[in-house]
Amino acid sequence: MREGYAQAGVTDIVALAGASVGSMYHHFAGKADLYLALFDEVHNEHDRRTRQAVRECRDRGTTDPMLLLLTGARGYLDVCIEQRELVGMFARGDGPPGFEVIWRQRLSAWVSRNTEFFARSGEPLGDAAAIVMTGAMMLAAAEVSLAPDTARARELADGVLEVLSRLHVRSA
Repeated sequence: MREGYAQAGVTDIVALAGASVGSMYHHFAGKADLYLALFDEVHNEHDRRTRQAVRECRDRGTTDPMLLLLTGARGYLDVCIEQRELVGMFARGDGPPGFEVIWRQRLSAWVSRNTEFFARSGEPLGDAAAIVMTGAMMLAAAEVSLAPDTARARELADGVLEVLSRLHVRSA
């Protein structure tokens, strides 16, 4: 779907995948179902890599929730860099009807998880701060995935994480 969801035909999709129309319809109800399956796959990879990064950071003795959040954010953005073409497809906003509702639900869940993460650590993060940080990460994911090359994507990711790290206020 390099030209966008609306413009991509089923025959173009299966040709790009090296499959047949019949095999696609055997596994998916249509291109919207395929699009949503790909979105779920990337979402699951983001979740897996974020959790893995945070777990490894904790295993090294880090307890500061902001440092853990930044480590998880690095894992998330690494997926965006590694799968720029696929993540970029979602970032362009050209999806099947109703996709924006799914996107919004996932974003809302992400804000809630970040807020709960800080609350469990004993350093509550207000809703506004969670929205700002999550919004920054959402925009960073889009910009990283749409970067012209890996070097620029990595530069953007590093810059966003540097800015977010400055929001960190250590308790005395």
